[in-house]
Amino acid sequence: MIRILYLVLTSAISFIIAANNSAGSIGTLYGSRITSYYKSALFAGTLVMLGTFLEGWKMSGAIGGGMIENPLTIQMSLLVLFSTALLLLIFTVMSIPLSASQILVGSILGVATFYAIGVNTEFVGYVVMAWAINFLASMALAFITYISLAAFSKHRNIFAMSKFYTISLLISSGFIAYTLGANTIGLIASLDLSTYSILIAGMSAMAGTVMLGKRTVITVGSRITNMDPPRAFSAQIGGAIIVEIFTQFHFPVSITQAIIGGVIGTGVVKGYKELNHKTIKNLLLSWLLAPISAFVLTYIIVRVIPLHL
Repeated sequence: MIRILYLVLTSAISFIIAANNSAGSIGTLYGSRITSYYKSALFAGTLVMLGTFLEGWKMSGAIGGGMIENPLTIQMSLLVLFSTALLLLIFTVMSIPLSASQILVGSILGVATFYAIGVNTEFVGYVVMAWAINFLASMALAFITYISLAAFSKHRNIFAMSKFYTISLLISSGFIAYTLGANTIGLIASLDLSTYSILIAGMSAMAGTVMLGKRTVITVGSRITNMDPPRAFSAQIGGAIIVEIFTQFHFPVSITQAIIGGVIGTGVVKGYKELNHKTIKNLLLSWLLAPISAFVLTYIIVRVIPLHL
């Protein structure tokens, strides 16, 4: 019964995470008007699932032997998923893209603290550093990519560049969706790593991307800064590369932070005034509150719902 409940929660949380974080893979396509929402969502959803299947297992190194000394029990994993689902649902309804990875990390540490599981503070410190580097590096790489594209396309035929950006955006959208599956959804599946967890998390993530991501996509695609194909491509490819690098080192980082960092990096090219400061401020605030809220909420839930471990 516990195993079934865990798989149900794995499915639900993967669905919600993909819906909230689908802005990263679809928002730029939507904002640049390359294709319709549902076509891009189906494409991205397939790549999310593929990333989970092929590389999701790598994130098991971030939990047992990473942030904490021992793996979580199935009961502890249930508590992590429950508190994470509550916070993600709240933020998704509010149409605020947030870091699912930060919420998961906060929840894992909340459970570990309550049950006196040893916490590897050095590794946790590296994870926090990775969050900041993820955002800044994505911003810088997107900035460089956008400047390079501008120089490359300066004397090129407009029609040829239009075809180039259409193909490039599809590739970069698929890449960022893939890294979402490999990193964030992979972290969910790795709470209690098994073939069933990987399969259910991947398929649920695909469903969430297609069915429940549109409102968050609008926030990233049109409310941060005005998007065009060069900006969309630069933001996506910059974010995808940085997240994929962190995945190889078993660091849970935010797809949303990477993409928004990329969007901001391209917006800076035309000046600070190009950016929607209020939206960015709210996003940064949500990223600050996410791990703290997850830690506190999970700790409270564990006290209210004691488990016999």
